[in-house]
Amino acid sequence: MRAVRIGAYQLPAEVEGDTPAARKACHVERLLAAIEGAGRAGVDLVCVGETSTTNHLHAPPGDQSLFEDALDGPTTRHVARLAAGYRMHVALAVAGFWQGALRNLVVMLDRHGEVAGVYAKVHPTRGERAQGIVPGDDFPVFRLDFGAVGALICHDLSFVESARALALRGAEVLIWPTLWSGWGEELCEAVIKSRAIDNGCWLVRAGYGYPPGLAWRPGMQLGRSGVIGPDGIALSSCGRGIGLS
Repeated sequence: MRAVRIGAYQLPAEVEGDTPAARKACHVERLLAAIEGAGRAGVDLVCVGETSTTNHLHAPPGDQSLFEDALDGPTTRHVARLAAGYRMHVALAVAGFWQGALRNLVVMLDRHGEVAGVYAKVHPTRGERAQGIVPGDDFPVFRLDFGAVGALICHDLSFVESARALALRGAEVLIWPTLWSGWGEELCEAVIKSRAIDNGCWLVRAGYGYPPGLAWRPGMQLGRSGVIGPDGIALSSCGRGIGLS
């Protein structure tokens, strides 16, 4: 039996700033504070929502100046120092440059702050492709010191084969950074939980939340970041709010 502490940090869906650069700076500040908070909480692995440094930023068409090198940019280097300092793994979900192209990624950092692997979203949306996001072509499994972990990003989960490919490769835990909204909550919950049930895996969902008292409406992020067990039962959940689950 292995005791593993997995945290999903639900970052704020809304960001402050009058320019794309200012809004990115706000994203990064909140991201770093969240990861530090997870480290103080003693987690073994922390996950954050999809494109954590650039989501909902609208630069002019063709302008990719907001994106960093995914492995050696300043944000990843800072997160790596936090991972090493707190001896935890970090599933850093970012859009950035990797292998010569702009991609939607999960960069897995180990307890030493080293890159344990990279996953590039295989099923980017039409909007992402219009932004210049290039799809990945593989579903790697990260062999961490507590077990085998696979990553999916948002729309990847729409396809049953994505999770199955990771399970067949030995993944015990599926991490899922996301920006999902709409389509009706019942449909979304059924799809999300079925991926854990069908593959006998734990599913860690990491999305975005809202200030207390703000009622959900169509188009808002689903929230509910946390861990779903292989039987589809939510073992932890942030609900609609902001924080660590």
